[in-house]
Amino acid sequence: MKTKLFVHIQAQLLPARMPFLLNRKLQPEIGCQEVGIDELDLVEMSRCATQLVDRELGNTVHAPFADFKPGSSKKQEQKKAHTMCQQSLQLASALRSRLVVFHPGIPYQATSKQQNIWLENCLTFWPEYINQAEQLDLIIAIENIYEPSADIFLDLFKELGSANFGHCFDIGHCHMFTQKPLDDWFAKLSPYIHHLHLHDNHGQCDEHLPIGAGHIDFPTFFANAKKLPNHPSMTLESHSLPELEDSLAAVQIYLD
Repeated sequence: MKTKLFVHIQAQLLPARMPFLLNRKLQPEIGCQEVGIDELDLVEMSRCATQLVDRELGNTVHAPFADFKPGSSKKQEQKKAHTMCQQSLQLASALRSRLVVFHPGIPYQATSKQQNIWLENCLTFWPEYINQAEQLDLIIAIENIYEPSADIFLDLFKELGSANFGHCFDIGHCHMFTQKPLDDWFAKLSPYIHHLHLHDNHGQCDEHLPIGAGHIDFPTFFANAKKLPNHPSMTLESHSLPELEDSLAAVQIYLD
């Protein structure tokens, strides 16, 4: 599992963080939340990817999520989601990434009607990008955010039925919002989980604490994760270098 461990790095900081990553042999998950993809120098990003490959290191991409609404019925929101998705896959191609994480765009406390509309629209939105993912040999992984159960994701993945389209299971978000036991989430989505997001909290807000600093039962989580058929990769979603160091130390006992 060590070879599948990644660490959160914001995209605009990647060039400056390369010495740290290379010296520590760490693989970045490159986040696009604080900068527009169109503001990035893709040639420079590609050079960073080459340096990683030369050290036998990979990377993943976390696509921008502000106002990303692939399940919306509004034309302007759909148009923006298509642009964001296309840009994200272009960045992944430049970086030679093998996985891109997207937020689902499901509203907070969505009603059954809203979830049904989201699902219907996503079933028409994602196929063209699944085709691109197959051509690029990468996986699109949809992350859980506010969802109280795995059911809406199970419906999506079963309907689209692609090995290049699956789930990023965020244990921090699950701890805050799920209404089901952890075992239920794993049981339903086990065949579709390709990536894990790791951070801790106390169940009240999205603190992104280091592993072990909150209330999440990580021993049970990893016991389930090690049984997953796809042997998922994972990202430590720490938002500062000191917290990353704490998570790196804490996660070692769970890695093979």
